[in-house]
Amino acid sequence: MRKIFSAIAIILGLAALVAGIGQRTIWAPPETLTASVAAAPADAPVTLLEAGIGSVGAHPTDITITSDGKFTASLVRSADAQAWVGKAAHTSISGINAETMEFDVSSKTGEATVPNPAKADIVQSTENADKTMSYRWTNPDAGSWTLLLAADGKAAAPTQITASWPGDTATPFSMPLIISGALLLIIGIALAAVRTAPRGGSTGGGRRSVDTAAATATGSLPTAAAGVTETPIKPKNEPGSPNTVAKMVAAASVLSLAILPAGPAMAASATPSESASSSVSAAATPSEEAPEVYPVVLQDQLERILGEVSTSVAKADKSKKAADLDDRTTAALKTLRTQNYKLRNDGVKIDGPSAIDTTVIRSAAVPTDDGAHFPRSIMVVTAKDSAASTIPSVITLTQKSARDNYQVAFATQMLPGSTFPGIGVGDPSVKSLKDDAKDLKMTPKTALTRLAEFMDDEKSKYADNFAENAFLTLNTKDQNALVSGNKDGKISFKRTVNNNDTVVISTPDGGALVSGNFTSVTTAKPKEDGGTIGLDAVTSKIVDAKDTKKGIEITYGEPMLVYIPAADSKDKVSVVAAEVITKGAKLLK
Repeated sequence: MRKIFSAIAIILGLAALVAGIGQRTIWAPPETLTASVAAAPADAPVTLLEAGIGSVGAHPTDITITSDGKFTASLVRSADAQAWVGKAAHTSISGINAETMEFDVSSKTGEATVPNPAKADIVQSTENADKTMSYRWTNPDAGSWTLLLAADGKAAAPTQITASWPGDTATPFSMPLIISGALLLIIGIALAAVRTAPRGGSTGGGRRSVDTAAATATGSLPTAAAGVTETPIKPKNEPGSPNTVAKMVAAASVLSLAILPAGPAMAASATPSESASSSVSAAATPSEEAPEVYPVVLQDQLERILGEVSTSVAKADKSKKAADLDDRTTAALKTLRTQNYKLRNDGVKIDGPSAIDTTVIRSAAVPTDDGAHFPRSIMVVTAKDSAASTIPSVITLTQKSARDNYQVAFATQMLPGSTFPGIGVGDPSVKSLKDDAKDLKMTPKTALTRLAEFMDDEKSKYADNFAENAFLTLNTKDQNALVSGNKDGKISFKRTVNNNDTVVISTPDGGALVSGNFTSVTTAKPKEDGGTIGLDAVTSKIVDAKDTKKGIEITYGEPMLVYIPAADSKDKVSVVAAEVITKGAKLLK
């Protein structure tokens, strides 16, 4: 039996050693795992990589993108990326199947070309690559982000993509197997080397037997004969006995089993009471959180956009070519600058428009994404520096669609004494509103209409709706001076609101900022037939006449920014920024 137990121990020990060492060598799990596209999808101008491929479990992935030529990788908010792609054909890679080592891929057919996204304002950042790029996913802000891959919008976007991450190289059974194998091997060898004496043997032979029998018969204790040496019988539990050896082997086997740790599933499982407690807790606290919202642009993104707008408009102001306004201007600003360029190119001596300086951002009303709805608008206060004496300007930017860049629709210096709420990019309370928005002192549309009426007539019943400021006071003063200085003429003023140019954005205090555009027409006619209206030098140059017997209409553009307080506020509506720009003039017939 001893030899059998020895052989079993040695065999088990060797097997455990081989298994333990093998787990760390020939059977060791791979240090790096890699997923790829199982089958090449159809060519498309766009490939979308979703954040799901950015990590596997707790491990970030290293993404490698390979292409036949140059391409760009642009990080975009996921909802914006979908809006930008629109109906274009594209490939989407949304996640990784860690078991099959393959990407979750879907393809959609559609338009074969798209604009080049490399310089799109909707992009938060872009990296250029030639044939290959390595990318480690890092979101610039909270929310869902997508990496948009494209060549030039016409060629096929890259789809040769792999994602690698560290494999789980842990071998929790390796060391216990090695230790228990070594113990079993030692025990087996020890068992093979140990020698035991025969049971009941002695040198006395038959005499000892007789004496023992006699002693047993008479009931006396047995005694050893003189000169005879006996080997005492060992107790069964002494070391070296066959039963002891069996127990040692059994103990070693139990020890080896005890050393082996429990499997991962057992280690991760909770006790029944813990599981029940977790279930009750989860059911008792349902999620009631409101959906998160995010700004339509981030700070560095806004700075880049403003810089490009400023450079583009400065180029147009220098060239005085209306075509140079196409890229970055729209609505009132584009119309007023176009007419200003024309008059100045015709030799009319009027001032050029104020430059748009975006060196310093003092405040920024950037709305939340609201489900990626378009068009979008942003209002920003900028200045050439941070000096208190520097008069800042308010700029309104609008974006028609995901594929369009932001264009400046309004850019006017703030009025002395006026204020613009201090708002940081990312304030979740900033929203885009419509011109009939409620919960304000009055709707934006009503405010602009009443302001136009008040500016036409200082005695308007709406005069008390607006806070006094230098611009409104000067407007009243100039109009009264024009009337009193032309006793023989009929002077009238009429303003209309260009509703299509109105932009409304809420402020954190419950109010709203409204950029509007008025067309102001000043009409002068002689009071009597045969009378004459004299014209100033600017107007005379525009109409090529020094006076008129029929009358004249002079048209101005008046872009304005108005602040409307919340409905429960005691404050009045105030004009924050305003400007008067000559648009043209015509003689009446």
